[in-house]
Amino acid sequence: MKKDFFKIFILILILFPANIIAQELRDISIQKPKLLYEQRDIYLAKLRNDLNSKLYELSVDKNNLDEIIEKIYYETLNYNIYKYRLQDVLDTTGALDYTKTDLASSDYFNNRVSIWSDSSLVEYITFRVELNLIKKYFSEFNLRDFKYSQVYKALKKRVLNDSLSLDEFDNALEKIQKIGFDPLHFYYKPNSIKEQLIIDKFDIKKFNFSEMIEFLKEHKEILDKTESKYKVNKEIIVAILRKETNLGRVPLKYNPFEVLLGQALFSIENPATDLKQRSNNLKRIARLQSSAVNSLYHIIKFCIENSHEPEGMKSNLVGAIGYTQFMPFNLYLAKDGNNDGVADLMNMDDSIMSIGNFLNRNGWDKFYDIKPKNKKAIIKYILKYNSSDTYAESVYEIAYELKKRMK
Repeated sequence: MKKDFFKIFILILILFPANIIAQELRDISIQKPKLLYEQRDIYLAKLRNDLNSKLYELSVDKNNLDEIIEKIYYETLNYNIYKYRLQDVLDTTGALDYTKTDLASSDYFNNRVSIWSDSSLVEYITFRVELNLIKKYFSEFNLRDFKYSQVYKALKKRVLNDSLSLDEFDNALEKIQKIGFDPLHFYYKPNSIKEQLIIDKFDIKKFNFSEMIEFLKEHKEILDKTESKYKVNKEIIVAILRKETNLGRVPLKYNPFEVLLGQALFSIENPATDLKQRSNNLKRIARLQSSAVNSLYHIIKFCIENSHEPEGMKSNLVGAIGYTQFMPFNLYLAKDGNNDGVADLMNMDDSIMSIGNFLNRNGWDKFYDIKPKNKKAIIKYILKYNSSDTYAESVYEIAYELKKRMK
């Protein structure tokens, strides 16, 4: 008995240090990828800073755009090759020609060259060089490759946590053939926020109220039903539809899966001269990518639960769905307004009912007379639909004017 106890004691002494060493090795193996990832990010940041120092020293001749495009392209080449791992695939001359052709055909670029400062021109061309490399080399979507990405791993975790079918989730993704990059231009181009604020400005005199009055009459039954059920004024609903898709007239030509994949997988750091601006841009990128991943999850979940085919869904260039322009994480608020058993935001009855439900679920719990004394309360709820102050203000003003004209 004593001998057996002694053997067990000796065995514990031998195994205990071995277990400690094994655990330390496991810890090292877990930390190593993270360490390499962090080192790569640190190196990229250094390359970016060195690159910026060179870019804004370049001489600019607006009468010879090809020359400045070439200079910027070759200055940024090593950075982009390293960032996107293009060592074995990059056709250097072909990618440069692609950028020149792309910029030459861009109305956005050509209409602004004469009014931009030299630094603004450098900033935008630098941005466009990187965007075009992404478009040229990453436009095809391959589910097998996507499964190695951190985005897929995050999505898979949520699928399993919600007890959804991973096979159905993969089947939805497998139907996507390409990645869209319009959101990168919309969100990441220099001065994108300032330009959006300008676009959001409105002039009430330019709105066609006769069209909205006809719309109210045409859809009176579903508007009255929605107003009664959710206590949301029909004029507010019509004003939102007018702002979002001009009462359903704006063509939605994008596939939300494609644009959300582009947002989730890729971003472009704004190569601004100001360090604070660049720092803020990195925070904005993190928010946008997190939102895109969240939206991607919710739109796939919506397709699975409602038997929608991913190829048939339509959105704007940043992934907002249907006449209502719901972001995908709000699709759970979509309602079946025409009682056909499907909540389809490309159907006007469903869209009207869905807007009422959205506002009601976000706090709108009583009927408000559209008058100046109620403006503050009404705008508070409109901001839940769209967080832009100018948007909320314009929806209220449209609804207020429409109410007056309906009397």
